[in-house]
Amino acid sequence: MLTNICGTGKLTRLAILLSTCLAISACDLKVITTAGGTVTSNPAMINCRADSGTCLVRDYEDLQGRFGIKKAQLIATPDAGYRFSHWRGCDSAERLHCWVKLDSDIEVKAVFKPLDYAVDGDTSASLRFVAVGDFGTGAREQELVANAMGAVCDQKGGCEFAIGLGDNIYDENPQSPYEDAFDRKFEQPMRNANFPFYMALGNHDNSLVVDGIGNWNRTGEIQVEYSYRNDRATDRWIMPSRYYEHSHPANSGAPTATFLALDSNPFMTVFETDPEYWVWYEWQQGEWARNALASSNAQWKIAYGHHPYLSNGMHGNAGNYEGITSIDLFTRRFSGENYRRWLEKNICGKVDLFVAGHDHDLQLLHSIPECGNTIFMISGAGAKTRELEGDATRNPFIYQQGNVLGFVISEIQGNDLTLTFYTVNADDGVATVAHTQTFKRRSRTN
Repeated sequence: MLTNICGTGKLTRLAILLSTCLAISACDLKVITTAGGTVTSNPAMINCRADSGTCLVRDYEDLQGRFGIKKAQLIATPDAGYRFSHWRGCDSAERLHCWVKLDSDIEVKAVFKPLDYAVDGDTSASLRFVAVGDFGTGAREQELVANAMGAVCDQKGGCEFAIGLGDNIYDENPQSPYEDAFDRKFEQPMRNANFPFYMALGNHDNSLVVDGIGNWNRTGEIQVEYSYRNDRATDRWIMPSRYYEHSHPANSGAPTATFLALDSNPFMTVFETDPEYWVWYEWQQGEWARNALASSNAQWKIAYGHHPYLSNGMHGNAGNYEGITSIDLFTRRFSGENYRRWLEKNICGKVDLFVAGHDHDLQLLHSIPECGNTIFMISGAGAKTRELEGDATRNPFIYQQGNVLGFVISEIQGNDLTLTFYTVNADDGVATVAHTQTFKRRSRTN
């Protein structure tokens, strides 16, 4: 007796058919890749290299019968010099992922394209800066990381500045720029990282009563006010407003790099009572960001903020933070869905690099079609450590490491950007190079 179930959509009957030893005609899953990338799958039945072109899984219904698999997830990872363009033949697709229902003969294609590189610019332009976040504990670990940053920068001939990625002061919510929390949790522990810090605000910097919930954005204004104190221990803390632009060299007609320090916390605030930080605030920041990027003639454009767009850490991707699905007004905010949409409209493809903290780990992630050629980096290990909890493979990555202290030194030389990830030993404070990656400047969306 021959029973043909392929294409009937009745795979729920498969286990019964197999158990009664019926002969079943084969269902095949065919995956085609263009040159420039790899397709893998969950479950691991596909590993289609670019040089092989096509992968074929025959009789996949056997997998369904033995393991209860009804859907396959395909993951596209571009090779160096390529970007992922799009999928064909998926039931649904998002970012670098494709999902197909295992109920028929299936053919899926992953399309990769060569990267378009910028050819203009000053090849002699150079800039070196540090990226570090989530450091404001005042504890020994913060000081170890700061000392390591200072030592590595000295060895390299100096760093011009650092970008601080938020959560600047943990466990306290200063209500005055004169509170000693600024000395105990920045000036003192960071004293050996002797360069300016261009700071962004995090959820722990915008809280009241319950630290970290980020429900009181007015508190963040105190950190802005601290920048304007003329009697501070040092003038290294720079935060002229909640969101702002800075370019280097300063006052240059054609700077090497322009940086946008973003204010991401109001996008996530659910219980904020001050209307200043709701919809109108998001619109204003969007107008500012688009105008700043459009008017800048900097060779490199970089944006940073506390909350990530993509992350393999505990908090996850914008639009699905903490595993929350966006279904209404509150979950759109708490899940980061509003923030995801805002970034895709105002930042994606318009900057070369987007840097975030929030997750206490180190990550370097591929660009994705929804965000143009923008590269993603997370450096949130400035004082606290955390394992890469949850789905640490939700996004294909170039490098990632959890449960370590660390920071990143970024070096621009002409059209090259080199990112060097350092881990810091929690016992002796010694910094070790964990990963180095050089990117050529890519074309941007105007």
